[in-house]
Amino acid sequence: MALTRRAFSLGALCLAATPLARRASAKDAEAKGPKILLAGDSMIAGGFGMFLERALRKTHGYDVARRGRSSSGMARPDFFNWTKEANALVEARKPDATLLMFGGNDVQGLYMGKGEWIRWGEEGWNEEYARRVNALADIFAPEQQQLFWVGLPIMRPEKFRKRCEIVNTIFRAEMALRRNALFIDTWDLLTDEQGNYIDKMPVKVSEDAEPKVMRVRAHDGIHLSGDGAGVVKRHVLAKMLPILETLA
Repeated sequence: MALTRRAFSLGALCLAATPLARRASAKDAEAKGPKILLAGDSMIAGGFGMFLERALRKTHGYDVARRGRSSSGMARPDFFNWTKEANALVEARKPDATLLMFGGNDVQGLYMGKGEWIRWGEEGWNEEYARRVNALADIFAPEQQQLFWVGLPIMRPEKFRKRCEIVNTIFRAEMALRRNALFIDTWDLLTDEQGNYIDKMPVKVSEDAEPKVMRVRAHDGIHLSGDGAGVVKRHVLAKMLPILETLA
């Protein structure tokens, strides 16, 4: 399937995966409040994840680690096994709060092992994907620690966009059933007034700044530009910070 190959290689335009390990600094030693883990695909490996990590650590003083793996997700554990990775991350990090962002590489068949698949659109796909979402959430929040799940923004390719809407619906529904979980919707952030996809839009980089028209999407119509990553970062922070303050 052309879309499957495309979805599987979404990370090509983003930075490589970000290792969890990082040399501790004196400032890190002074960090207070909950330990936060950011994990996901190319959105976390790239600009959005980097900007969010930087803001949480440098601006707000939290102890933050980030693990992003481009082209990964829950559909293809034969390519990258997030179940195994999540267990290792939680064991090493023991986070008080975790933010996850997946989905762009999952709008394809689900590999079941031993050559078995549930193809996109087949009966049982939604149920199996929801099961994988919850299984991963259980690993990252084994004692119902705070969990943030960031939804996908609107996409330009029509078929891809419709599939992303479906996985967003699953994320929203499953997070609504979990204690201490919040789905953060980003779908309408980068749209025009009618809710249509746009490459450029007026952006305010701060409360006092005048809006300037900036490119907010990469040329593939899927990933975020640096300015688009900034827009999403500010939106996500506004949702996270009131909850993180209650965990301090």
